Amino acid sequence: SRDRLAIYHNAYRLRLIDVLLDTFEHTAVYLGDDWFQQLASAFVQSHTSTHSNIGLYGQEFPRFLGEQLPDDLEVAELALMDWTLRRAFDGADSTVMTLDHLQQLATGELVIDSLQPVPTLSVTRQQFNTLDIWNAINQDEPPPAVERLPQPVDLLIWRKGHSPHFQSLSAIEACAIACVCSGDTLDTIGATLAENFPEIDAATEFGLLLRRWVNDQLLATP
Repeated sequence: SRDRLAIYHNAYRLRLIDVLLDTFEHTAVYLGDDWFQQLASAFVQSHTSTHSNIGLYGQEFPRFLGEQLPDDLEVAELALMDWTLRRAFDGADSTVMTLDHLQQLATGELVIDSLQPVPTLSVTRQQFNTLDIWNAINQDEPPPAVERLPQPVDLLIWRKGHSPHFQSLSAIEACAIACVCSGDTLDTIGATLAENFPEIDAATEFGLLLRRWVNDQLLATP
């Protein structure tokens, strides 16, 4: 009957709003229940679920929030951070590169052309102090006032072991990670860093980055 269909449809919409609440936990705290529910409800009205796994619903929600709240773009950044951390948590497993591999690379026992990032690795760019806001909410503290950063910051998100991790990147590391994600050869990465950061010893810096990436489980086995 039409009534039963309406009840089912309504229950499904409420379920999708619950999924958004679960995925975008920090965003919901930041906006407050009423405002979040209102925006989530509007999103569910206009965005059908295309995934067989309902947990993957909400990929467009950060962009939707950016359109709805153009004067409060930290909300969209916060939502993107929530989404990306959840996807890192759920992401595919991979075997990671070890210090042994690095040693073999240094001695020439292992010859590889390029580096492979782990599948959970992604980089998002933040224009606001969204990272501070996220951290405050995560520690149940009042979030700081919104500020636009003097320079945008690239935020690296990935899973280390079983936990999602994130860190803001220096300009040189952001450049190096972008090269890795583009599939550039080791020689190309070295040359790009030397060209973009002439004031530092690019080869030494790249060596230090490599070691840290291996320790942080950012690279998949070659």
